[in-house]
Amino acid sequence: MEFRKELEISKILIGGKVEESAVEIRYDPLTLQTSRIVKKSLPMDVSGDFEEEITSSKTWCPFCNERVENLAARDPEIMKGDIWKRGECLAFSNIMPYSKYSLVLRIADEHYLRLSDFKRSHFFDAFKLVQEYLSKLPEQKLYITIGMNYLKSAGSSVMHPHIQLVISENATDFFARLEWSAFEFMEQNGKDYWTALVEKEKEGERYIGRTQKTDWISAFAPKGFYHFLGVPEEKDFAFMSDEQLSGLSEGITKILKFYESKGFNAFNFTFFCGDRIGKHFKTNFHIVARTPFSKYYWCDVFFSKLFHDESITFFLPEDYARELRSVW
Repeated sequence: MEFRKELEISKILIGGKVEESAVEIRYDPLTLQTSRIVKKSLPMDVSGDFEEEITSSKTWCPFCNERVENLAARDPEIMKGDIWKRGECLAFSNIMPYSKYSLVLRIADEHYLRLSDFKRSHFFDAFKLVQEYLSKLPEQKLYITIGMNYLKSAGSSVMHPHIQLVISENATDFFARLEWSAFEFMEQNGKDYWTALVEKEKEGERYIGRTQKTDWISAFAPKGFYHFLGVPEEKDFAFMSDEQLSGLSEGITKILKFYESKGFNAFNFTFFCGDRIGKHFKTNFHIVARTPFSKYYWCDVFFSKLFHDESITFFLPEDYARELRSVW
C-alpha cells in the first residue's frame, strides 16, 4: 500500500512581494484517483444567518409530521404501501427514485438541526430500518448505497434531515471503480483493502480512534473538506449487529460536533456497502463537510470535480486528524 504524493510550488506577485503557494497532489492508495490540497487559501466565510429560510421552508416541508403522511410516496411491493417507523425515523419511497429500489428515511422530527443536535439514535434507527428493507429484497447481486446530503450547500433540496437508500442492479461509476480496485488488491495481498488500511494507518498520524467495532481515519487523498472514513469490523450492512450500528452512529455524531466546532453546518456522507459482493469488498463509510450554508453560500464543487473528477481541498488530513483525535 503506497501513500503517494507530489508537490508543486506556485509563485505569485502580490502587494509588491513574491509569495509561494504549495499544492499537494495526492493519489488514493486504492483507486489512484487524485486530490489536490491547496495549502494557501483564503479563510472560509462561515458567517451569515438563514433563520428566514428555516422558517419559510418549514411551511411547505413534505417531511414534517403534519404533512408526511399525506405527501410521502409509498412502495406498493416491498413495504406494502406503508410508512415504516422506528423512533423519530420514517421510511418511505423516494418520489424521485434514483434506482430500482430507492427510499427516503426521514430521521428526525425537528425540521432543522444544528450539527451538535444530531443524536446517535437518529442514525441507529434509520440503519435498523435499512436492514429491515434489505432483508426483504430478492436474492441477486445488488449495489447498496446509503447517503445523506444536509442543507443546500451539500445538494439537499429539502432542509429536514433525511437519508437516502439507493439500491441498484448497476453500480455507480465510482462504486464500480472501487470494487474492481478492491478485487485487484485482494488478489495481490490476500486480504481486503480496508482491513489492510486500518492496520497501516494505526501506525501513523491519520488514525483517529475507535467507537464500538469501528475504526476512524482521515482520508489520505480527501474528496472534500475534513474527509473521514469509518471502517466497521463487520462486512455486510444487512447483517451488522446492533453494537456495530451503534459504533457507526456514535462516530458520525462525534464528527458532526467536530464540524460545528470548525464553523461548518452542512455535510455529505455515504456508505459503500459490502453486501452481495465477494470477500474482497467490505462496507466502508465516508463523510465530508461542505461549505457552510448561509444566505450567501457558495458551491465547492466546480469544473475540477465535475469534469476532471478531482477534488480540491484546503486542509491537510494529518492536521485535522490530530485535532479530532484530541477531542475524540
